[in-house]
Amino acid sequence: MVLSECRQLMADNAIVEARLVHDFLSAGWSIHFIDLEGNEYPITDTYGIPCSYDSLKQAEDMVHQVGNCPIRIDSLFRFAER
Repeated sequence: MVLSECRQLMADNAIVEARLVHDFLSAGWSIHFIDLEGNEYPITDTYGIPCSYDSLKQAEDMVHQVGNCPIRIDSLFRFAER
């Protein structure tokens, strides 16, 4: 989903949170917006390829450019926290 589509969902109050996910392939961060039904919408370019951001701060700033919503950061070491 491109930024303009994410902004439209945010304006329609369909987005409940943003999830920042560590992208192991690019060593960056991807953003997934989650709607009321639990569907995930990653930010993509116009070709449908998920965007990757170099730092967590850059990904958080992008979420704030789309709109204000809670941000959840996926733990990289979730398997070790048990």
